[in-house]
Amino acid sequence: MPRALEPGVPALFKYNQLRYSFVDIGAGDQLVLTSDPWSFLNSHLQTTCKGLRGGNKVRAERALYFASLAEDFYRAAETTPLPARATLYYYGMLDLAKCLLSTRGIELETVVEHHGVSLVTGSAQTVEVKPLGRDSANIFAEFTRVLGGTIGSRKQVDLKTSLSHIPEIHGIFNVIENVTKSNLLPVDIDFKVNNTHQMLFTEISYDKRQESKIDASRFLKGKRQSYFRDGCPQPGRVVYRAARRKAFTQENMDRIYRNILGEYRDFDIVPILTPSGYRYYVDLRPGQFPHLANVLLSMFYLGSAARYRPVEIEDLLNGEMRPLISEFVAISPRQFLYQVVSIVAGKECVVPFASI
Repeated sequence: MPRALEPGVPALFKYNQLRYSFVDIGAGDQLVLTSDPWSFLNSHLQTTCKGLRGGNKVRAERALYFASLAEDFYRAAETTPLPARATLYYYGMLDLAKCLLSTRGIELETVVEHHGVSLVTGSAQTVEVKPLGRDSANIFAEFTRVLGGTIGSRKQVDLKTSLSHIPEIHGIFNVIENVTKSNLLPVDIDFKVNNTHQMLFTEISYDKRQESKIDASRFLKGKRQSYFRDGCPQPGRVVYRAARRKAFTQENMDRIYRNILGEYRDFDIVPILTPSGYRYYVDLRPGQFPHLANVLLSMFYLGSAARYRPVEIEDLLNGEMRPLISEFVAISPRQFLYQVVSIVAGKECVVPFASI
């Protein structure tokens, strides 16, 4: 007869509760409350530069420059209407991506750089994505790689497909496209220990009422299928528990915790920044690229079409997709900013309640 599951209790490290994060934070790290992520990013990079030498210092200084340039583009975009607004936001996002790449040791400036994406001649609302090259810096492909994705060959992606995988506009996309079953399942992720505080495990759960809104059969697919089993029943919730518990001590807790965060990277979990912090969703039908790469790709199309495809962009902005485009340009740049700053700094940056 199988051993009954222990409900477990919340896992703590140095009196701080462990929580899931899309960022590689340390065990017990607290949220960074900032209404000015630009200043926080600048301070982090300035501090980083002081402790480096040689090529590492040069790359950190480049990251600082790209962060400053990105801020200038964002500021200009905030007072500019569509379609030019999308162009300015794209260059701001591009420089944020280059800031991240520079902090990851990727050489820029001294090699040939290209966006890695281009408009497709003869195909409306379509972008071609190029794989990594040998003798140049492909910004989009490198950004995708740093985020955990890969581009193995040239691909063509239409704008609507790219937008459909951006979590913060998923709701309005479903309304405009008459999608009846959402691909994003809101979940809670909990770190727990057993009653003797020797074994660490995780549980992922969702409201049972979500099963009328999503295809629940897709949750236990791919790597999630072998990683999870049924958890302790909770009223009104569907609960899955990690099949393997991990022994820990106070000395190795940080390493064990970070390993678990790394394992969760394979489960297609995407964040949305809300006034109460990040909310997490499982993408039941994930796209070809990480969600932040889809944001960059979509803004590239809008920014480039504004410059080179006047008839195409006018048709788009005067058509049924106008509400979706407006929502995307209004919301996604700030989500992109906070999430990229969090990844660069290794800290989870959120908006303080007082600034909402």
